[in-house]
Amino acid sequence: MASLSPFVKHALYKALYYALTWFVAVSFAWFIPRLLPYNAVEITVASMERSLAASGSMVSPQEYKEMVSYIEGLFGANEPLWLQYVNFWKDLLHGNFGPSIAFFPATVNQVIARSLPYDLVLIIPSTVVAWVIGNLLGAQIGYRKTGTLTDRASMVAFVALNNIPFFVLGLILIMVFAVELHWVPATGYTYSAIPRLSWTYIKIFLKYWIMPFLSVTLVSLGGWVLGMRQLIINEKNSDYMNYGEALGLRGSILARYAMKNAFLPQITGLALSLGTVVGGSYVLEFIFGYPGMGYIMGVAATENDYITVAGVFVIIATVVLLANYIVDILYSVLDPRVRAAEVGT
Repeated sequence: MASLSPFVKHALYKALYYALTWFVAVSFAWFIPRLLPYNAVEITVASMERSLAASGSMVSPQEYKEMVSYIEGLFGANEPLWLQYVNFWKDLLHGNFGPSIAFFPATVNQVIARSLPYDLVLIIPSTVVAWVIGNLLGAQIGYRKTGTLTDRASMVAFVALNNIPFFVLGLILIMVFAVELHWVPATGYTYSAIPRLSWTYIKIFLKYWIMPFLSVTLVSLGGWVLGMRQLIINEKNSDYMNYGEALGLRGSILARYAMKNAFLPQITGLALSLGTVVGGSYVLEFIFGYPGMGYIMGVAATENDYITVAGVFVIIATVVLLANYIVDILYSVLDPRVRAAEVGT
């Protein structure tokens, strides 16, 4: 370690910190559902028994016990809690999340593999669009419009957007564009449409994608505008800007310097916002019936499927913490002040 550069030591320290955070978060996600006062295995067997009864088949007490024993063995619920925890980590490190209770006989891996692409095409574009437009708009308002009527009116709108929950805006959009105008379906993705690269499927998909996208984008937009506006105002009042004005530098040059310095905290904010965006969009997906992991987690939670919930949470925790780690290291590279304070170079 003595031969390693300060930057590499800093990167390894951050990697260890985030790995430990991931381990604790995943462990909590595994333990907490198992402390709740219900037996997910018996709920699953009871559901299977009701399905059999609806088809005219009856289950004897002996058959019921055998079903419970089989499902417990399949889910590993017939072992001591500590051994279940050890087996969980063994399977997880091999990329195996186990069988899904709510979507049985599908595995959690299969369920996540089907739903993850829908999350990617919702969360990534909405986050990037909101970040880019919000920062450019906030910089424009902060540098040129501060104190004007445009500034005051826009701040009211963006503060309102920033404080409204994703699902509330989603419900408003449903009322306006689905119920009143009938432009798009209110909710419920059509699972009969097979995903393929065709204009027919893309049109069907966009009808169900556009309102969740707008909900996430508009709410996120408010926060980025407010944050960038305040950062630009702080930069305008800084000593180097006053010195530049005294030297007679053009306003465009000063604005470029102000935006460059103000963008750096927003890069960190982008990673920190991922947890909020992912959590908010998952509630939104359940409301809209959008087939992402949020919808899967909602169904799993209502079915007491702690295995699928834990699997989805592992994916969320991994993505969010990995993004924070990458931005943390990138920030140290981009900002000399941070590099000097944390890395020592």
